[in-house]
Amino acid sequence: MSSELDAAHTPAWDELAAALRGPVLRRGEPEYEQRRHVWNGAIDRHPLAIARCLDAEDVRAAVRFATRSQVPMTVRGGGHNVAGLAVREDALMLDLGAMNRVEVDLQLRTARVEGGALWRDVDAATSPHGLATTGGLVSSTGVGGYTLGGGVGWLMRHYGLAVDNLLEADVVLADGRSIVVNERQHADLFWALRGGAGGFGVVTHFTYQLHPVAEVFAGVVFHPIEGAAELLRAFRTFTRNAPDALTAMLVFTTAPPAPFLPPATHGKRAIALAYCWSGEPAEGTRVLAPLADHGQPLGRHEGVMPYAAWQQTFDPTAPAGDHYYWTTSQFDALDDALIDTLVAGAETPPDPRCEVHIHHLGGAVARVPRDATTFMQRDVPFFINVIGHAGGAEGLAAVRDWTQGLRTAFAPHARSDMQPNFTGDVADLGTRSHDAATQQRLAALRAHYDPAGLLLPVRKA
Repeated sequence: MSSELDAAHTPAWDELAAALRGPVLRRGEPEYEQRRHVWNGAIDRHPLAIARCLDAEDVRAAVRFATRSQVPMTVRGGGHNVAGLAVREDALMLDLGAMNRVEVDLQLRTARVEGGALWRDVDAATSPHGLATTGGLVSSTGVGGYTLGGGVGWLMRHYGLAVDNLLEADVVLADGRSIVVNERQHADLFWALRGGAGGFGVVTHFTYQLHPVAEVFAGVVFHPIEGAAELLRAFRTFTRNAPDALTAMLVFTTAPPAPFLPPATHGKRAIALAYCWSGEPAEGTRVLAPLADHGQPLGRHEGVMPYAAWQQTFDPTAPAGDHYYWTTSQFDALDDALIDTLVAGAETPPDPRCEVHIHHLGGAVARVPRDATTFMQRDVPFFINVIGHAGGAEGLAAVRDWTQGLRTAFAPHARSDMQPNFTGDVADLGTRSHDAATQQRLAALRAHYDPAGLLLPVRKA
Protein backbone atom coordinates (compact mmCIF):
# COMPACT_ATOMS: atom_id res chain seq x y z
CA MET A 1 0.00 0.00 0.00
CA SER A 2 1.42 3.38 -0.98
CA SER A 3 1.84 6.16 1.54
CA GLU A 4 0.40 8.44 -1.17
CA LEU A 5 -3.17 7.39 -0.40
CA ASP A 6 -5.83 9.28 -2.30
CA ALA A 7 -8.64 10.89 -0.38
CA ALA A 8 -11.06 8.07 -1.12
CA HIS A 9 -8.80 5.53 0.53
CA THR A 10 -7.42 7.55 3.42
CA PRO A 11 -8.32 5.72 6.64
CA ALA A 12 -10.77 7.54 8.89
CA TRP A 13 -8.43 7.90 11.83
CA ASP A 14 -10.99 9.87 13.85
CA GLU A 15 -13.24 6.81 13.65
CA LEU A 16 -10.47 4.64 15.09
CA ALA A 17 -9.75 7.16 17.83
CA ALA A 18 -13.40 7.17 18.86
CA ALA A 19 -13.40 3.36 19.13
CA LEU A 20 -10.36 3.09 21.43
CA ARG A 21 -9.79 3.81 25.09
CA GLY A 22 -6.14 4.50 24.26
CA PRO A 23 -4.94 7.28 21.95
CA VAL A 24 -4.28 7.13 18.22
CA LEU A 25 -0.98 8.85 17.42
CA ARG A 26 -0.32 10.57 14.10
CA ARG A 27 2.74 12.16 12.53
CA GLY A 28 3.71 15.45 14.07
CA GLU A 29 2.70 14.44 17.57
CA PRO A 30 5.58 14.10 20.10
CA GLU A 31 4.37 10.74 21.41
CA TYR A 32 4.15 9.38 17.84
CA GLU A 33 7.82 10.18 17.37
CA GLN A 34 8.69 8.45 20.63
CA ARG A 35 6.63 5.29 20.03
CA ARG A 36 7.61 4.75 16.37
CA HIS A 37 11.18 4.09 17.52
CA VAL A 38 12.01 0.60 18.69
CA TRP A 39 14.93 -0.87 20.63
CA ASN A 40 17.22 -0.97 17.58
CA GLY A 41 18.08 2.63 16.76
CA ALA A 42 18.99 1.61 13.20
CA ILE A 43 15.28 1.12 12.47
CA ASP A 44 13.83 4.42 11.23
CA ARG A 45 10.32 3.83 9.89
CA HIS A 46 7.11 5.84 9.91
CA PRO A 47 3.82 3.97 10.37
CA LEU A 48 0.63 5.58 9.10
CA ALA A 49 -0.58 5.78 12.70
CA ILE A 50 -0.02 4.16 16.10
CA ALA A 51 -2.91 2.73 18.08
CA ARG A 52 -1.92 2.62 21.75
CA CYS A 53 -4.10 -0.24 22.94
CA LEU A 54 -4.98 -0.36 26.64
CA ASP A 55 -6.70 -3.74 26.66
CA ALA A 56 -7.91 -6.61 24.49
CA GLU A 57 -11.04 -4.71 23.47
CA ASP A 58 -8.85 -1.92 22.09
CA VAL A 59 -6.94 -4.52 20.11
CA ARG A 60 -10.17 -5.94 18.69
CA ALA A 61 -11.38 -2.47 17.70
CA ALA A 62 -8.06 -1.59 16.05
CA VAL A 63 -7.92 -4.88 14.13
CA ARG A 64 -11.51 -4.53 12.93
CA PHE A 65 -10.76 -0.99 11.75
CA ALA A 66 -7.61 -2.06 9.90
CA THR A 67 -9.46 -4.92 8.21
CA ARG A 68 -12.31 -2.66 7.08
CA SER A 69 -9.80 -0.09 5.82
CA GLN A 70 -7.47 -2.74 4.31
CA VAL A 71 -4.52 -1.24 6.18
CA PRO A 72 -1.60 -3.61 7.00
CA MET A 73 -0.83 -4.01 10.70
CA THR A 74 2.25 -4.56 12.82
CA VAL A 75 2.30 -5.41 16.51
CA ARG A 76 4.64 -3.76 18.96
CA GLY A 77 5.07 -5.67 22.20
CA GLY A 78 8.52 -4.97 23.59
CA GLY A 79 9.84 -3.62 20.26
CA HIS A 80 13.05 -5.60 20.80
CA ASN A 81 13.24 -7.48 17.49
CA VAL A 82 16.51 -6.51 15.82
CA ALA A 83 14.97 -6.44 12.34
CA GLY A 84 12.30 -4.02 13.57
CA LEU A 85 9.25 -6.18 12.83
CA ALA A 86 7.16 -4.03 15.18
CA VAL A 87 7.13 -1.10 12.77
CA ARG A 88 7.00 -0.58 9.04
CA GLU A 89 6.09 2.10 6.55
CA ASP A 90 2.48 2.40 5.39
CA ALA A 91 1.03 0.30 8.20
CA LEU A 92 -0.92 0.74 11.42
CA MET A 93 1.17 -0.11 14.48
CA LEU A 94 -0.76 -1.76 17.30
CA ASP A 95 1.26 -0.68 20.32
CA LEU A 96 0.61 -3.03 23.25
CA GLY A 97 3.16 -1.40 25.57
CA ALA A 98 0.51 -0.40 28.12
CA MET A 99 -0.74 -4.00 28.29
CA ASN A 100 1.90 -5.34 30.66
CA ARG A 101 -0.02 -6.93 33.52
CA VAL A 102 0.96 -10.36 34.90
CA GLU A 103 -1.32 -12.60 36.99
CA VAL A 104 0.21 -15.55 38.85
CA ASP A 105 -1.84 -18.60 39.81
CA LEU A 106 0.05 -20.25 42.66
CA GLN A 107 -2.11 -23.35 42.71
CA LEU A 108 -1.65 -24.11 39.02
CA ARG A 109 1.84 -22.58 38.86
CA THR A 110 0.96 -20.52 35.83
CA ALA A 111 1.38 -16.91 34.77
CA ARG A 112 -1.15 -15.12 32.57
CA VAL A 113 0.76 -12.33 30.82
CA GLU A 114 -0.53 -9.49 28.67
CA GLY A 115 0.99 -9.21 25.20
CA GLY A 116 2.88 -5.98 25.83
CA ALA A 117 4.76 -7.16 28.93
CA LEU A 118 8.53 -7.37 29.14
CA TRP A 119 10.33 -10.28 30.75
CA ARG A 120 11.29 -8.11 33.69
CA ASP A 121 7.54 -7.67 34.33
CA VAL A 122 7.08 -11.44 34.39
CA ASP A 123 10.09 -12.01 36.65
CA ALA A 124 8.94 -9.30 39.05
CA ALA A 125 5.58 -11.03 39.44
CA THR A 126 6.81 -14.63 39.70
CA SER A 127 10.08 -14.34 41.64
CA PRO A 128 8.49 -13.42 45.03
CA HIS A 129 6.84 -16.86 44.89
CA GLY A 130 10.04 -18.70 43.98
CA LEU A 131 8.72 -19.40 40.48
CA ALA A 132 9.97 -18.68 36.97
CA THR A 133 9.73 -19.73 33.35
CA THR A 134 12.16 -19.43 30.47
CA GLY A 135 12.55 -15.77 29.50
CA GLY A 136 14.82 -13.60 27.39
CA LEU A 137 18.56 -13.25 27.92
CA VAL A 138 17.94 -9.50 28.32
CA SER A 139 15.09 -8.52 30.63
CA SER A 140 13.83 -5.70 28.37
CA THR A 141 12.84 -8.27 25.73
CA GLY A 142 9.08 -8.38 25.10
CA VAL A 143 7.23 -11.60 25.82
CA GLY A 144 5.32 -11.52 22.52
CA GLY A 145 7.89 -11.56 19.75
CA TYR A 146 10.27 -13.62 21.87
CA THR A 147 7.73 -16.37 22.43
CA LEU A 148 6.39 -16.43 18.88
CA GLY A 149 9.96 -16.95 17.62
CA GLY A 150 10.75 -19.85 19.98
CA GLY A 151 12.32 -18.31 23.06
CA VAL A 152 15.79 -19.45 24.13
CA GLY A 153 17.00 -18.44 27.58
CA TRP A 154 18.84 -19.37 30.75
CA LEU A 155 16.29 -21.98 31.85
CA MET A 156 15.77 -23.63 28.46
CA ARG A 157 17.89 -26.76 28.95
CA HIS A 158 16.15 -27.47 32.27
CA TYR A 159 12.57 -26.48 31.45
CA GLY A 160 12.40 -26.01 27.69
CA LEU A 161 11.94 -23.02 25.42
CA ALA A 162 9.31 -20.35 25.98
CA VAL A 163 7.09 -22.12 23.42
CA ASP A 164 7.42 -25.36 25.37
CA ASN A 165 6.02 -23.58 28.44
CA LEU A 166 3.20 -21.81 26.59
CA LEU A 167 -0.06 -23.39 27.70
CA GLU A 168 -2.57 -21.08 26.07
CA ALA A 169 -2.94 -17.83 24.16
CA ASP A 170 -5.76 -15.35 23.69
CA VAL A 171 -5.66 -14.26 20.05
CA VAL A 172 -7.49 -11.54 18.12
CA LEU A 173 -7.83 -12.71 14.53
CA ALA A 174 -7.74 -10.47 11.48
CA ASP A 175 -11.56 -10.45 11.31
CA GLY A 176 -11.75 -9.08 14.85
CA ARG A 177 -12.82 -12.29 16.55
CA SER A 178 -11.15 -13.17 19.85
CA ILE A 179 -10.38 -16.87 20.43
CA VAL A 180 -8.60 -18.99 23.03
CA VAL A 181 -5.90 -21.19 21.51
CA ASN A 182 -4.36 -24.26 23.14
CA GLU A 183 -3.77 -27.95 22.51
CA ARG A 184 -7.53 -28.62 22.52
CA GLN A 185 -8.90 -25.52 20.82
CA HIS A 186 -7.58 -24.33 17.47
CA ALA A 187 -4.65 -26.73 17.80
CA ASP A 188 -3.39 -25.87 14.31
CA LEU A 189 -3.02 -22.22 15.27
CA PHE A 190 -1.45 -23.15 18.60
CA TRP A 191 1.17 -25.14 16.68
CA ALA A 192 1.85 -22.15 14.41
CA LEU A 193 2.17 -19.65 17.25
CA ARG A 194 4.93 -21.67 18.92
CA GLY A 195 7.87 -20.69 16.73
CA GLY A 196 6.12 -19.53 13.56
CA ALA A 197 7.31 -15.93 14.11
CA GLY A 198 3.87 -14.35 14.12
CA GLY A 199 1.51 -13.10 11.46
CA PHE A 200 -1.56 -15.16 12.45
CA GLY A 201 -3.30 -12.78 14.82
CA VAL A 202 -2.59 -10.47 17.74
CA VAL A 203 -1.86 -12.28 21.01
CA THR A 204 -3.35 -10.29 23.86
CA HIS A 205 -2.50 -12.83 26.60
CA PHE A 206 0.03 -15.63 26.99
CA THR A 207 -0.33 -18.28 29.71
CA TYR A 208 2.93 -19.95 30.76
CA GLN A 209 3.83 -22.90 32.95
CA LEU A 210 5.98 -21.84 35.91
CA HIS A 211 8.68 -23.86 37.65
CA PRO A 212 10.25 -23.78 41.13
CA VAL A 213 13.22 -21.47 40.50
CA ALA A 214 14.02 -18.99 43.25
CA GLU A 215 17.81 -18.77 43.17
CA VAL A 216 20.43 -19.88 40.68
CA PHE A 217 24.16 -20.42 40.82
CA ALA A 218 25.38 -18.16 38.04
CA GLY A 219 28.31 -16.07 36.98
CA VAL A 220 30.75 -14.89 34.40
CA VAL A 221 34.44 -15.80 34.08
CA PHE A 222 36.67 -13.66 31.86
CA HIS A 223 39.65 -15.09 29.99
CA PRO A 224 42.36 -13.43 27.89
CA ILE A 225 41.64 -13.45 24.17
CA GLU A 226 44.81 -15.48 23.65
CA GLY A 227 43.12 -18.40 25.40
CA ALA A 228 39.95 -18.28 23.28
CA ALA A 229 40.63 -21.33 21.10
CA GLU A 230 41.52 -23.50 24.07
CA LEU A 231 38.43 -22.36 25.99
CA LEU A 232 36.21 -23.08 22.99
CA ARG A 233 37.55 -26.62 22.82
CA ALA A 234 36.94 -27.08 26.54
CA PHE A 235 33.40 -25.73 26.09
CA ARG A 236 32.84 -28.15 23.21
CA THR A 237 33.90 -31.11 25.33
CA PHE A 238 32.10 -30.09 28.52
CA THR A 239 28.73 -29.31 26.93
CA ARG A 240 28.59 -32.69 25.23
CA ASN A 241 27.34 -34.28 28.47
CA ALA A 242 26.28 -31.23 30.47
CA PRO A 243 23.39 -31.73 32.90
CA ASP A 244 20.05 -30.16 32.00
CA ALA A 245 20.31 -27.70 34.89
CA LEU A 246 23.16 -25.91 33.12
CA THR A 247 22.83 -23.36 30.34
CA ALA A 248 26.08 -21.66 29.36
CA MET A 249 27.53 -19.54 26.60
CA LEU A 250 30.85 -18.08 25.56
CA VAL A 251 31.04 -14.41 24.64
CA PHE A 252 33.70 -12.59 22.68
CA THR A 253 33.45 -9.14 24.24
CA THR A 254 35.37 -6.15 25.52
CA ALA A 255 36.37 -6.34 29.17
CA PRO A 256 34.37 -3.80 31.20
CA PRO A 257 35.83 -1.61 33.96
CA ALA A 258 34.63 -4.07 36.58
CA PRO A 259 36.31 -4.24 40.01
CA PHE A 260 36.90 -8.00 39.69
CA LEU A 261 39.06 -7.48 36.57
CA PRO A 262 42.63 -6.09 36.59
CA PRO A 263 42.67 -2.44 35.43
CA ALA A 264 45.13 -3.33 32.66
CA THR A 265 42.46 -5.52 31.03
CA HIS A 266 39.75 -2.86 30.95
CA GLY A 267 38.78 -2.04 27.38
CA LYS A 268 40.72 -4.99 25.98
CA ARG A 269 39.22 -7.79 23.93
CA ALA A 270 38.42 -10.90 26.00
CA ILE A 271 36.31 -14.04 25.96
CA ALA A 272 33.94 -14.77 28.82
CA LEU A 273 32.12 -17.84 30.02
CA ALA A 274 28.62 -17.01 31.26
CA TYR A 275 26.55 -19.69 32.93
CA CYS A 276 23.36 -20.32 34.87
CA TRP A 277 22.81 -23.44 37.00
CA SER A 278 19.16 -23.84 38.00
CA GLY A 279 19.64 -26.94 40.15
CA GLU A 280 20.98 -27.32 43.69
CA PRO A 281 23.81 -24.74 44.07
CA ALA A 282 26.40 -27.00 45.76
CA GLU A 283 25.99 -29.56 43.01
CA GLY A 284 26.37 -26.83 40.41
CA THR A 285 29.69 -25.73 41.91
CA ARG A 286 31.01 -29.27 41.71
CA VAL A 287 29.68 -30.03 38.22
CA LEU A 288 30.84 -26.74 36.74
CA ALA A 289 34.35 -26.80 38.18
CA PRO A 290 36.10 -28.38 35.15
CA LEU A 291 34.78 -25.61 32.89
CA ALA A 292 34.52 -22.67 35.29
CA ASP A 293 38.07 -23.27 36.59
CA HIS A 294 39.59 -23.89 33.17
CA GLY A 295 42.83 -22.09 32.30
CA GLN A 296 43.99 -18.89 33.94
CA PRO A 297 41.02 -16.51 34.13
CA LEU A 298 41.46 -12.76 34.29
CA GLY A 299 38.72 -12.53 36.89
CA ARG A 300 35.27 -13.78 37.79
CA HIS A 301 32.00 -12.75 39.36
CA GLU A 302 29.75 -15.59 40.46
CA GLY A 303 27.58 -16.87 43.26
CA VAL A 304 24.09 -17.83 44.33
CA MET A 305 21.61 -15.08 43.46
CA PRO A 306 17.92 -14.56 42.73
CA TYR A 307 17.06 -15.74 39.23
CA ALA A 308 15.42 -12.37 38.49
CA ALA A 309 18.68 -10.60 39.32
CA TRP A 310 20.68 -12.84 36.98
CA GLN A 311 18.13 -12.13 34.25
CA GLN A 312 19.14 -8.46 34.32
CA THR A 313 22.91 -9.01 34.40
CA PHE A 314 23.41 -8.39 30.69
CA ASP A 315 20.94 -5.52 30.28
CA PRO A 316 23.72 -2.87 30.24
CA THR A 317 25.25 -4.49 27.14
CA ALA A 318 22.07 -3.94 25.10
CA PRO A 319 20.94 -0.32 25.57
CA ALA A 320 17.91 0.86 23.62
CA GLY A 321 18.62 3.33 20.84
CA ASP A 322 22.06 2.08 19.85
CA HIS A 323 22.42 0.72 16.31
CA TYR A 324 22.46 -3.06 15.90
CA TYR A 325 22.80 -5.60 13.14
CA TRP A 326 22.74 -9.31 14.01
CA THR A 327 23.16 -12.56 12.25
CA THR A 328 23.03 -16.14 13.42
CA SER A 329 24.40 -19.50 12.29
CA GLN A 330 23.83 -23.06 13.49
CA PHE A 331 26.31 -25.91 13.72
CA ASP A 332 26.39 -29.65 14.18
CA ALA A 333 29.85 -29.35 15.77
CA LEU A 334 32.42 -26.80 16.94
CA ASP A 335 35.22 -28.36 14.93
CA ASP A 336 38.76 -26.99 15.00
CA ALA A 337 38.46 -25.32 11.61
CA LEU A 338 35.35 -23.44 12.75
CA ILE A 339 37.04 -22.44 15.99
CA ASP A 340 40.01 -21.01 14.09
CA THR A 341 37.66 -19.05 11.81
CA LEU A 342 35.63 -17.82 14.76
CA VAL A 343 38.60 -16.58 16.77
CA ALA A 344 40.15 -14.80 13.80
CA GLY A 345 36.99 -12.83 13.09
CA ALA A 346 35.66 -12.24 16.58
CA GLU A 347 38.79 -10.83 18.19
CA THR A 348 38.97 -7.69 15.99
CA PRO A 349 35.52 -6.09 15.55
CA PRO A 350 35.13 -2.58 14.14
CA ASP A 351 33.45 -1.39 17.35
CA PRO A 352 34.36 -2.57 20.87
CA ARG A 353 30.64 -2.99 21.67
CA CYS A 354 30.33 -5.83 19.16
CA GLU A 355 30.03 -9.33 20.59
CA VAL A 356 29.88 -12.93 19.41
CA HIS A 357 27.78 -15.38 21.45
CA ILE A 358 28.36 -19.14 21.28
CA HIS A 359 25.37 -21.07 22.65
CA HIS A 360 24.62 -24.73 23.20
CA LEU A 361 21.20 -26.37 23.10
CA GLY A 362 20.28 -29.95 24.00
CA GLY A 363 18.66 -30.92 27.28
CA ALA A 364 14.92 -30.34 27.50
CA VAL A 365 14.93 -28.44 24.21
CA ALA A 366 16.05 -31.49 22.24
CA ARG A 367 13.59 -33.89 23.87
CA VAL A 368 10.48 -32.20 22.47
CA PRO A 369 9.44 -33.82 19.17
CA ARG A 370 10.44 -31.67 16.22
CA ASP A 371 6.92 -31.51 14.80
CA ALA A 372 5.27 -30.57 18.12
CA THR A 373 5.92 -26.87 17.48
CA THR A 374 7.21 -24.76 14.61
CA PHE A 375 10.60 -24.25 16.25
CA MET A 376 12.74 -26.23 13.80
CA GLN A 377 16.17 -26.15 15.42
CA ARG A 378 15.78 -28.53 18.36
CA ASP A 379 18.51 -30.95 17.28
CA VAL A 380 21.15 -28.23 16.79
CA PRO A 381 24.00 -28.66 19.30
CA PHE A 382 25.44 -25.14 18.87
CA PHE A 383 24.43 -21.79 17.44
CA ILE A 384 26.45 -18.59 17.17
CA ASN A 385 24.99 -15.09 17.20
CA VAL A 386 27.10 -12.26 15.84
CA ILE A 387 25.94 -9.10 17.60
CA GLY A 388 26.95 -6.09 15.55
CA HIS A 389 26.66 -3.03 17.79
CA ALA A 390 27.46 0.61 17.07
CA GLY A 391 26.68 3.67 19.12
CA GLY A 392 25.19 5.52 16.15
CA ALA A 393 24.51 5.49 12.44
CA GLU A 394 28.05 6.52 11.53
CA GLY A 395 29.49 3.21 12.68
CA LEU A 396 26.78 0.87 11.41
CA ALA A 397 28.14 0.22 7.92
CA ALA A 398 31.43 -1.15 9.23
CA VAL A 399 29.59 -3.21 11.85
CA ARG A 400 27.26 -4.65 9.21
CA ASP A 401 30.20 -5.58 6.97
CA TRP A 402 31.96 -7.32 9.85
CA THR A 403 28.82 -9.19 10.87
CA GLN A 404 28.06 -10.34 7.34
CA GLY A 405 31.70 -11.26 6.85
CA LEU A 406 31.61 -13.60 9.83
CA ARG A 407 28.41 -15.19 8.57
CA THR A 408 30.06 -15.80 5.19
CA ALA A 409 33.14 -17.27 6.88
CA PHE A 410 30.95 -19.58 8.96
CA ALA A 411 28.90 -20.77 5.98
CA PRO A 412 31.08 -23.78 5.02
CA HIS A 413 30.64 -25.13 8.56
CA ALA A 414 27.01 -24.11 9.18
CA ARG A 415 23.53 -25.38 8.49
CA SER A 416 21.40 -23.38 6.11
CA ASP A 417 18.59 -22.57 8.58
CA MET A 418 18.46 -20.12 11.46
CA GLN A 419 16.34 -19.21 14.46
CA PRO A 420 13.72 -16.55 13.67
CA ASN A 421 14.41 -14.44 16.77
CA PHE A 422 17.99 -13.69 15.71
CA THR A 423 17.51 -12.89 12.02
CA GLY A 424 18.82 -9.41 11.35
CA ASP A 425 17.50 -9.42 7.78
CA VAL A 426 13.74 -9.61 7.31
CA ALA A 427 14.21 -11.73 4.17
CA ASP A 428 15.80 -14.51 6.21
CA LEU A 429 12.70 -14.75 8.37
CA GLY A 430 10.62 -15.82 5.41
CA THR A 431 13.10 -18.19 3.80
CA ARG A 432 15.51 -19.63 6.36
CA SER A 433 13.71 -19.98 9.68
CA HIS A 434 11.63 -23.01 8.60
CA ASP A 435 11.98 -25.87 6.16
CA ALA A 436 9.94 -25.93 2.95
CA ALA A 437 7.18 -28.18 4.28
CA THR A 438 6.72 -26.05 7.39
CA GLN A 439 6.75 -22.84 5.34
CA GLN A 440 3.99 -24.27 3.18
CA ARG A 441 1.90 -25.28 6.18
CA LEU A 442 2.39 -21.88 7.84
CA ALA A 443 1.41 -20.11 4.61
CA ALA A 444 -1.81 -22.14 4.43
CA LEU A 445 -2.67 -21.24 8.02
CA ARG A 446 -1.98 -17.54 7.41
CA ALA A 447 -4.21 -17.66 4.35
CA HIS A 448 -6.96 -19.20 6.48
CA TYR A 449 -6.71 -16.89 9.50
CA ASP A 450 -5.63 -13.71 7.68
CA PRO A 451 -6.69 -14.06 4.03
CA ALA A 452 -5.82 -10.45 3.15
CA GLY A 453 -2.31 -10.81 4.58
CA LEU A 454 -2.68 -7.71 6.74
CA LEU A 455 -0.66 -9.22 9.60
CA LEU A 456 2.16 -10.71 7.54
CA PRO A 457 5.45 -10.28 9.46
CA VAL A 458 7.29 -9.96 6.13
CA ARG A 459 6.04 -7.68 3.37
CA LYS A 460 5.02 -9.49 0.21
CA ALA A 461 7.34 -8.95 -2.77
